Amino acid sequence: MLERVARAIEHQDYQNADLLLQQLKEQDPDNPWISFYVARLEEASGHLQQAEKGYKNILRNTTHPKVIAQARQGIERLAQIEREQRQQARDRAMIEPGSQEIGVLVIEPIEPERRQDLAKKFAKIMNLDLYIARLQLPSRFWRLYRTGAMGDLRFYRDAFTEAEIPCFCVSLDLVNQIEVYRVQYFQASEPQVTVVCQYNDDSKTIRFDWSEVSQRVEGLLPIFEQCVDLDFKGRLIRKTQIQDYAKFCDFHLPARNTILRLCDRLYQFREGMIFSEKQRSTDGQITMRDNWEYLRQFVKRNLANVTVMSDFNAFAGTAMDFDEILKRIEPHIHLMRREATLWDNAFQLYSALHFVDRTGNKATGN
Repeated sequence: MLERVARAIEHQDYQNADLLLQQLKEQDPDNPWISFYVARLEEASGHLQQAEKGYKNILRNTTHPKVIAQARQGIERLAQIEREQRQQARDRAMIEPGSQEIGVLVIEPIEPERRQDLAKKFAKIMNLDLYIARLQLPSRFWRLYRTGAMGDLRFYRDAFTEAEIPCFCVSLDLVNQIEVYRVQYFQASEPQVTVVCQYNDDSKTIRFDWSEVSQRVEGLLPIFEQCVDLDFKGRLIRKTQIQDYAKFCDFHLPARNTILRLCDRLYQFREGMIFSEKQRSTDGQITMRDNWEYLRQFVKRNLANVTVMSDFNAFAGTAMDFDEILKRIEPHIHLMRREATLWDNAFQLYSALHFVDRTGNKATGN
């Protein structure tokens, strides 16, 4: 009867094959060939996951060498089918509109209790060792995982999403289309917030309501300086070290496609509004650190219900390896530096990725 099952599967008579197998299970339930043909029928019917599960059960529970050999061949066929399906999906993704645009793919944090299960799926998709896959999945912060053509990134995004791995991809064109204004000072907070900004080489006054701000993004950007040190032989050497950090705070105004950017080193504290009576009583003779803190408290009071994103430095640790992509991003950072650094570009990318939503459109708020 097993030969009849094999012929039925070969001729795509799956209903008859299933009936024959049910009869065989009643007559000889321990026959390992029955388990094999059940899995083979699932494979032929297109139920690939069930077929894989059946073949693997045979490998775990059967000692019959010929059945084991057939099960291994079945697993190899399934792997080949999956590779072909993925290649077809990838080819389709690469001919969709906008597929040749350059973009980035970000993996979001994985919950600890799901890490092991999702690492297995991730390893299978990316053809990785399970240990390596587990290391590449982030646990607390965003990870910039891949860059390239948007068609390719969308293919991986869809594969990850199907495997329940949280992720999103965004084109660099969308990132670079956001308008960024450097806030020089707050002029007024009523009846509307009024800020004087620098945009390219021009000064511009912008008025907005606090309700327009969808979120804040904060970050610390390193300030590099040349210093003199001793090498292991006691000789003087010059090297670049981080001497300090510049503090940044972005307001997102999605309806205007605009980011308002504040920086402690660029804000003109002697102009515009006073945020604390201490500022007034000391006639501005207080530290930049204190001034920034007064400004920050003013912002927090008025945007108390707005989400704050402040994991930039962790994200930058994954982004700095993609220097060619970062060079394509206009940083809109105007610190006085001895030489440019990709940390500025990384902050612009981080803020912009929060600005757009996961479908690649401008954000509409939280």
